[in-house]
Amino acid sequence: MIGLLAFAGMGICTAVWFIIWILVAIWVYKDAKKRNMSSPALWLIIVLLLNLIGLIIYIIVRPKEVQQTSQAPPPPPM
Repeated sequence: MIGLLAFAGMGICTAVWFIIWILVAIWVYKDAKKRNMSSPALWLIIVLLLNLIGLIIYIIVRPKEVQQTSQAPPPPPM
Protein backbone atom coordinates (compact mmCIF):
# COMPACT_ATOMS: atom_id res chain seq x y z
CA MET A 1 0.00 0.00 0.00
CA ILE A 2 2.79 2.44 0.91
CA GLY A 3 4.64 1.50 -2.28
CA LEU A 4 1.57 2.34 -4.33
CA LEU A 5 1.22 5.72 -2.60
CA ALA A 6 4.91 6.46 -3.17
CA PHE A 7 4.58 5.52 -6.84
CA ALA A 8 1.50 7.76 -7.21
CA GLY A 9 3.31 10.61 -5.44
CA MET A 10 6.27 10.34 -7.78
CA GLY A 11 3.92 10.37 -10.75
CA ILE A 12 2.17 13.49 -9.50
CA CYS A 13 5.48 15.26 -8.84
CA THR A 14 6.71 14.35 -12.33
CA ALA A 15 3.50 15.64 -13.91
CA VAL A 16 3.70 18.93 -11.96
CA TRP A 17 7.38 19.37 -12.95
CA PHE A 18 6.47 18.72 -16.60
CA ILE A 19 3.63 21.26 -16.52
CA ILE A 20 5.86 23.89 -14.89
CA TRP A 21 8.52 23.49 -17.60
CA ILE A 22 5.92 23.70 -20.36
CA LEU A 23 4.69 26.98 -18.82
CA VAL A 24 8.27 28.29 -18.48
CA ALA A 25 8.95 27.44 -22.13
CA ILE A 26 5.77 29.25 -23.21
CA TRP A 27 6.85 32.29 -21.15
CA VAL A 28 10.27 32.22 -22.87
CA TYR A 29 8.57 32.12 -26.28
CA LYS A 30 6.31 35.06 -25.46
CA ASP A 31 9.17 37.03 -23.89
CA ALA A 32 11.45 36.43 -26.88
CA LYS A 33 8.67 37.54 -29.21
CA LYS A 34 8.07 40.67 -27.12
CA ARG A 35 11.78 41.51 -27.26
CA ASN A 36 11.82 41.04 -31.06
CA MET A 37 14.41 38.27 -30.94
CA SER A 38 15.08 36.54 -34.25
CA SER A 39 13.69 33.07 -33.43
CA PRO A 40 11.42 32.71 -30.39
CA ALA A 41 10.45 29.16 -31.43
CA LEU A 42 14.11 28.10 -31.25
CA TRP A 43 14.35 29.45 -27.70
CA LEU A 44 11.20 27.53 -26.77
CA ILE A 45 12.81 24.30 -28.04
CA ILE A 46 16.11 25.06 -26.29
CA VAL A 47 14.37 25.61 -22.95
CA LEU A 48 12.26 22.46 -23.40
CA LEU A 49 15.32 20.33 -24.17
CA LEU A 50 17.87 21.83 -21.76
CA ASN A 51 15.49 22.80 -18.92
CA LEU A 52 17.20 24.97 -16.31
CA ILE A 53 20.43 25.36 -18.30
CA GLY A 54 18.46 26.55 -21.33
CA LEU A 55 16.53 29.02 -19.19
CA ILE A 56 19.74 30.43 -17.72
CA ILE A 57 21.28 30.78 -21.20
CA TYR A 58 18.15 32.56 -22.44
CA ILE A 59 18.14 35.00 -19.53
CA ILE A 60 21.82 35.81 -20.15
CA VAL A 61 21.57 36.41 -23.91
CA ARG A 62 18.19 38.13 -24.18
CA PRO A 63 18.10 41.91 -24.72
CA LYS A 64 17.80 43.83 -21.48
CA GLU A 65 14.83 45.95 -22.54
CA VAL A 66 11.64 45.23 -24.38
CA GLN A 67 11.65 46.95 -27.74
CA GLN A 68 8.57 48.97 -28.49
CA THR A 69 6.99 47.75 -31.72
CA SER A 70 3.81 49.77 -31.64
CA GLN A 71 4.34 53.32 -32.74
CA ALA A 72 1.77 56.06 -33.12
CA PRO A 73 -0.33 55.54 -36.25
CA PRO A 74 0.42 57.85 -39.16
CA PRO A 75 -1.86 60.84 -39.56
CA PRO A 76 -4.78 60.41 -41.95
CA PRO A 77 -4.31 61.72 -45.49
CA MET A 78 -5.68 65.14 -46.22
